[in-house]
Amino acid sequence: MKTMTDFRAMLEEDAFPDVGESGMASEQPRFRPVALDGPLQLAGAIYALRMIRGAKLHTKIVKRGTIREPDLLSLVGLELLPSSRRETLTPSQLLLVMSQQEARLTRRGMPSLRNLDRNIAQIGGILKLSRAEVSVLRLAVIVSRVEAFQELFKVRAGLLQSFFSMVQHGVGIKPRDIQKALASGGALRRAGILQPGLSYVYGNHPLEMDDEIATLLLAPCFDEKVLLRHVLCVSPSPSLTMQDYPERLDISMLRRYLRVAIKARREGVNILIHGATGTGKTEFVRALAHDLGSELSEVPTEDSSGDPISGEKRFRSFSLAQNLLASKRGQLLLFDEVEDVFGSEASLSPFGLTLRSGGDRIGKGWLNQTLESNPIPTIWVCNSISSFDAAYLRRFALSLEFRGPTGAFRRRVVDRHLDEDLISQESRAKLVAMEQLPPASIQRIAGVLRALKSPHQADRDREAEEVARLALQVMGRSAQSASAPLPSHYDPAFLNTNPDITGLATGLSGRRAARICLYGPPGTGKTAFAHHLAKVLDVPLHLKRASDVQSMWVGQTEKNIARAFQAAREEGALLLIDEADSFLQDRGNAHRSWEVSQVNEMLTQMESFEGIFIASTNLMDSLDAASLRRFDFKVHFDYLTREQRRSLFARVAVDAESHGGANHGRDRLDRMGSLVPGDFTNALRQLKVLDQPPTQARLLELLEAELRFKPGANQRRIGF
Repeated sequence: MKTMTDFRAMLEEDAFPDVGESGMASEQPRFRPVALDGPLQLAGAIYALRMIRGAKLHTKIVKRGTIREPDLLSLVGLELLPSSRRETLTPSQLLLVMSQQEARLTRRGMPSLRNLDRNIAQIGGILKLSRAEVSVLRLAVIVSRVEAFQELFKVRAGLLQSFFSMVQHGVGIKPRDIQKALASGGALRRAGILQPGLSYVYGNHPLEMDDEIATLLLAPCFDEKVLLRHVLCVSPSPSLTMQDYPERLDISMLRRYLRVAIKARREGVNILIHGATGTGKTEFVRALAHDLGSELSEVPTEDSSGDPISGEKRFRSFSLAQNLLASKRGQLLLFDEVEDVFGSEASLSPFGLTLRSGGDRIGKGWLNQTLESNPIPTIWVCNSISSFDAAYLRRFALSLEFRGPTGAFRRRVVDRHLDEDLISQESRAKLVAMEQLPPASIQRIAGVLRALKSPHQADRDREAEEVARLALQVMGRSAQSASAPLPSHYDPAFLNTNPDITGLATGLSGRRAARICLYGPPGTGKTAFAHHLAKVLDVPLHLKRASDVQSMWVGQTEKNIARAFQAAREEGALLLIDEADSFLQDRGNAHRSWEVSQVNEMLTQMESFEGIFIASTNLMDSLDAASLRRFDFKVHFDYLTREQRRSLFARVAVDAESHGGANHGRDRLDRMGSLVPGDFTNALRQLKVLDQPPTQARLLELLEAELRFKPGANQRRIGF
């Protein structure tokens, strides 16, 4: 049996193969040491040699033929002489060579990596890393910089316990401590230093780490600020102030609560803000932080290349930031777009569609623990909470819903960014009327106008409205205002109602609480009267059409009904639900359970609403009897009377006075018994498009045309 002495010649500084008389190379393979480029490579070689010896990888290396890979030998500072025959190498020979190389390299001990060791000690103190985690982190940094480790890790790819054994022998730590340090729930992975998961396949291994963090740990001086910039971004200055937002009880409570929590440095302070896209949630958080005098940092959604960051990785960055900022006062964190953290995602498997929650990917225990102990108050923002686990929702101290900027709020934003010197009052009113226009878009409109520098206000008006239209178009929203302004000829005197509503506005000005049903044929002025009433009472009007409230999802329509009443209650608005018969149909005719539940929800909300609620319908006969009892006023809107037709015609016809009032064509007008105010509005709109004056002749022609399109108009009895 050969001893170490027999193979001593296999590893020499000037090793050469022995050549016999035949000129053939010796059967005994010989190796030669090669230079290692610096202390990192030297430390890597020592770690690798310990792994090979301790985990008994020499047999596997020889059997797999991995010794043919020059990277593996260069990792440990060796090369096989060209004349040596690799196929003659035995596992025992390789083990002896590796052992001798390890003894040679460790004569002076493990090389000192002062910068790395000092920086790891510093971050270890911040993250409260164990001795095993510090050792694993040191190894991970070296592995990230010595690429040849990939060849060594391929030797036992797929066998996780073998990898643990390799790391154990490399750093000299107990196996259970190594497993704990490398676990998915360990501090190194939770902080985002090591990549998530314990994947050990070709090309992947559990020591893979964030490259930028590795660079920071190798720097001459560890800079926490640089690391923070890697996991967080500084929030931009707000374009609005808290004075721009409506006075809501929940907003007032939030301001007071955060002020106390920040001062007392309370742990586990988490706020949830949710609502549809474009409702100004993120801008509100920035304004709130500025109001509190706090520094706001945000968890980024994209990396430096512009690629999206997964929710799991963002949460790990957030966890690291919480540790780095733990001792800092007056700090707030914003975590936007949190659906991929707390929500569920669908995936298709051979067994069908499955849902996997963010908690399953990250770890529910870790999520819950974070929400209960995070040292820096955090505001979490999302568009929808429908897929959130209730276990997470109940851990938020306060939850605020943003339903969209009110008209008053949009007006304040427009006034702030688009003054009268920039665009006209009429154009500003049009922007305010666009209910789906986000506040941030208004600010961008101002920036575009100032960049274009158009000299004429009319041009700037058109540009402002076009920029708004394009912004809404790209978001898939409508640029139309929720409610058209009242026509210039509007006058309640041209409403034919029963009972008379002349004194209704006066009565409501004192006690602003009533439930009113307006019913009658289309175009008789029901919706316009609600606009008029809101204007007289000087209150906002919230108009909801059936299409705004109805949803394809079971139960969502009921939620939308409740939200409509709640939004009107918070703003002190007059709530008008057009086509209300969709939600107040006779329950005796219902065929599905959700048809009944929608009526029940509407009745419940009507009963508890203390403001002014108006329901308009063209189908009074189909309403549920219980809903009729709940209306304080049931007002019928009918066709215009003869005198109303004559008076309205005389008011809008430009040549009425030259023809002695509306006498010209009076007989034709008197025969139009089905005319409604909406017919006059349509006729005037057509003339405006055609750029024609509203003469009596043209008006009569267009009004008669309107009547021809009405169902049953030809069969209607004509008379006074």
